[in-house]
Amino acid sequence: MKNNYHIKTICFVALLVIINPFTNFKITAQIKFEQGNWSEIKAKAKKENKLIFVDAYTSWCGPCKWLAKNVFTNDTVAQYYNATFINASLDMEKGEGIDIAKQYNIRAYPSLLFIDANGEIVHRAIGSKKSSEFIQLGKNALIPEKQFATLEKKYKNGQHDAAFMLNYVGALGDLYLDTKEPLEIYFATQQETDLTNRQNWNIIYNYLNDCHSKTFDYFLKNSDVFAKKYTLDSVNKKIFNVYSSNCRKLSRSKDSAGYYQLKNEIQKANFSWAEELLLTTDLNYYLNKEDFDNYAQTAILFVNKYGKKDMNQVNSIAYEFYEKIKDKAMLAKAEQWAKEGYEIMPKNPPIIDTYACLLYVNGKKKEAIKLETEAIEITKSDPTTAESGYIKEFEKKVADWSK
Repeated sequence: MKNNYHIKTICFVALLVIINPFTNFKITAQIKFEQGNWSEIKAKAKKENKLIFVDAYTSWCGPCKWLAKNVFTNDTVAQYYNATFINASLDMEKGEGIDIAKQYNIRAYPSLLFIDANGEIVHRAIGSKKSSEFIQLGKNALIPEKQFATLEKKYKNGQHDAAFMLNYVGALGDLYLDTKEPLEIYFATQQETDLTNRQNWNIIYNYLNDCHSKTFDYFLKNSDVFAKKYTLDSVNKKIFNVYSSNCRKLSRSKDSAGYYQLKNEIQKANFSWAEELLLTTDLNYYLNKEDFDNYAQTAILFVNKYGKKDMNQVNSIAYEFYEKIKDKAMLAKAEQWAKEGYEIMPKNPPIIDTYACLLYVNGKKKEAIKLETEAIEITKSDPTTAESGYIKEFEKKVADWSK
């Protein structure tokens, strides 16, 4: 009788919510995502003559979670997308999502894809959007002149004039897609003396990443000219980022010879940030090779000389020590780095977490638990981090350390 009474009460309250126009309860719409497999989703799109909208996400992606919570549940968004598209939300690191991520060259999250029933990309974007922007994105996906596929088709059909290539390269760069070949074609339309103009500097600064390209070679040899026009800091930052990106790729590969060859090129480049760059790239190299002794020695050199420039980077290094390094003297150094980070940014949960972890591994259990609890409370109180997944991670550590 008791259970039946509760069931009837719940049903009665639900009925009141539906029929009472003065109720404070609100039933929120949301995008309806299909539950079938990829083949079934394409079949449904073909039957209904609609495009498929794919929310390509990962479990660790904060902007993905924000989009799902704040935009997919917007009434206007839900009404438009449910009426216009077949919708699918797929984790790119699980099940069919793994192959889909490879097939569509997904490099950033969230990736927002519009795909036809034959599995061909029609339009795409990346990053979280406001509700109005998200609706406009869906509308653009239906307009051939605004579709990414239209740009791709024109490029593949040989349209390579400077104005078009400028637009195409910008679209690729904004989507984190490969710009190497299109950039070569675009810069072939430019005179070398024009490479220092504002338009070409913007392209070089934002999208050029091939350190062996003819354009980068010109930029490097004429860096003083670019620096006079666009500041020395911005030129050094661009050189640093291009070399760093290429070194990271090589450090993740088995091409150790190529990595050391590139390091030699950097040393010969007469680049004022070369020492910092080489230490940074060696950190990545030794970490990827699991050579933790050399990683630790390089980290000490880097932090002592350049650590004050970026405490977030120092924090990442300190956390790697917590996870990978066993030497007590090295862990003591990392604890000191983490303490300095905490003193500078006392309300930053990842920095607090790193300090707490190093305190714990160095035998300071009570202090570690106190700090990790502090990180939990700060995370819960901040709307930008409350959905990040940090809370469960921090709570697990407190539970494990309290045993």
